[in-house]
Amino acid sequence: MRILRPWPLDSGVRARWIALIWTGLFVVLSVITQAQNYCVNPQGAAQGGFTLEKDRVCLGDPVRITASSPNVANVGYNFEYNGNGLPSSTTNQSNNLYNAPGSYTIIQVGSGGGAATGTIFCRVVTVLPRNPIKFTAKPCAGRQVTVNVELDASTGQYDNFIINWGDGQNSGPFSRTDIVNPQTHTYTGTITNPTIYILGTYNAPANCGLSIADARTTQQTVTLTSNASAPIINELTTTGDNTITIRYQATGTVQLLQKDASGIFAPNGQTGTGSGTFTVQANTKQVQCFQIQNQDACSNTATSKSDQVCSLVLDAKAASKQNDLSWPAYSGSGSVRRYTVSKGGSPIGSIVNPSASSYSDNNNIKCGVQYCYSIEATVTGTAQAIVKSNQACVTGIDNEPLEPFTNVLVSVENDKPRIVATLPATATSASYTMTISRSSSPTGPFQVIGTTNQNVFTDESANVSSGAYCYQLTYQTGCGQVSAPSATVCTVFLSSQSSSGIDWTTGSPFTPAAIDSYSLEIVDSVNNTKREISMGGNTHYEPDPADPTLQSQRYRVVTVSSTGVVSYSNFFTFRRDPKILVPDAFTPNGDGTNDTFLVKGIYVDQFRMTIFSRWGEPIFTTDDRTRGWDGTINGQLANPGQYMYRIEVIDLTNQKTVRTGALLLIR
Repeated sequence: MRILRPWPLDSGVRARWIALIWTGLFVVLSVITQAQNYCVNPQGAAQGGFTLEKDRVCLGDPVRITASSPNVANVGYNFEYNGNGLPSSTTNQSNNLYNAPGSYTIIQVGSGGGAATGTIFCRVVTVLPRNPIKFTAKPCAGRQVTVNVELDASTGQYDNFIINWGDGQNSGPFSRTDIVNPQTHTYTGTITNPTIYILGTYNAPANCGLSIADARTTQQTVTLTSNASAPIINELTTTGDNTITIRYQATGTVQLLQKDASGIFAPNGQTGTGSGTFTVQANTKQVQCFQIQNQDACSNTATSKSDQVCSLVLDAKAASKQNDLSWPAYSGSGSVRRYTVSKGGSPIGSIVNPSASSYSDNNNIKCGVQYCYSIEATVTGTAQAIVKSNQACVTGIDNEPLEPFTNVLVSVENDKPRIVATLPATATSASYTMTISRSSSPTGPFQVIGTTNQNVFTDESANVSSGAYCYQLTYQTGCGQVSAPSATVCTVFLSSQSSSGIDWTTGSPFTPAAIDSYSLEIVDSVNNTKREISMGGNTHYEPDPADPTLQSQRYRVVTVSSTGVVSYSNFFTFRRDPKILVPDAFTPNGDGTNDTFLVKGIYVDQFRMTIFSRWGEPIFTTDDRTRGWDGTINGQLANPGQYMYRIEVIDLTNQKTVRTGALLLIR
């Protein structure tokens, strides 16, 4: 392509001529190549040239072309070349004002340069943003303020930052690296509500920046504060095996410090604002110490800490009828004014000795009962704190020997020995197990036959009609203590040792009282009447043998102690056999003496007698015991000699008796 030289014409003609040339040049170059970035590949065009006043400017400041190459004529500029072929329009203006920040390419198109291809030249200009800077300003103790800057993609392009603290003092300039760190300023004088803003500037060649007016669009006004009062720990409570709660009082933001194994108080990660409660997971079986310190944006923590408050670790151990409490001496910075000891949630004692570390409770401690204790320390320092320990529980024990059962009674009831025992007055256990041992002799040996959780026992395996039963009792408490055996008690056994009467054993059914007397209950088995006779100290009784009505009677011994306690023996039935009197011979001769064979007896209810001949033939029968055989057979006198008889008797107890024998008839 050939670029024509301009001819000398007047200005109007010359302008039209230049436009015509550029139109033709654009058409020609467009034909040669389409959509080519002429800044990268000028397509054979000669190099033009121009200079800029600044290649970095702030938004709102113009970009100025200060000079153009003398070898280039017919110059046109496009201030926002997009790299897509030749620009569709150009201007001969030498300055431009951009509307948005960014990086722009300026392309120069001209003629000359000793080539027929035209000229191309490009430069890049950067338009810098003037965005206001965002930040937070936090007032701190001691009239300090800390500023934290938040840079973004725009404000992060500033090269320098200056903080105006609102009291006539500036800080900076800060680099981008420094400004993102917290910046702190301490105010003097009387100012109470300073207004803070931040300026951002760019280095040369831009030498521009954020205006004060724009900077004030993000300004912040703060209220200065004096030194904050130290926080106070009001209460420290061990609430569980691994949990401690700390109630505190504060006016600002605080953090919790915990003493580590090396003895240093370090933050445990918990913070709070204003008064509140911290809950800490820790090993409560070891003493844990805490401190609370104020925490603000300026990190003013050196002189604003609470007292050091430490937990109490309570231990409880059981001794005989006594529970012993112990705890490590208090290790906080304050001093203990008093300890309060509680049992079951209720106070039981107060200790004013600040160095105390133990307490014993011997007030009605019962074996097998669980007791739970806690202690509370009132601690004084710069402020008063209440420290509450963990709850320590222990089961009471009693190592003292147990007294045996002293009041024991055995009595036969419903044909079984029934034993009733009473704990000694000194026994403190509410629950116990009674063990019953039995023997057939007061001297033993005894064998265990049963246990019960009550004070009454019925020996279901005993046969009270076979003999006396003797018993010893022990009891075991819930703590495992076993008493000595009680004194022996025995049932009174009633039986008959002779045919004439009844007897009973002398073993005492009581302890500790002695036997005072006996009485005898008598129940007539025939007519079912009942009476009682006093026996004093006798242990033998004989019914009246002459009383024909006393064939069978039921007896029971009633034993009375010296204190009026009553014990019953087994029932025993004493029975006499019916008495049958049979003569050996009779003389039926009519003299009025011994003329009939008549049988007599007592305790007879029914009667039958049969007389047999010597050949076994029945010759006489009667059911009337008042009628005897008169020595006749069918009205004829029987021959003298020997005859046989059979007598059947049913007595008053419905028992049958048969008697046979021989009789002699004499004439």
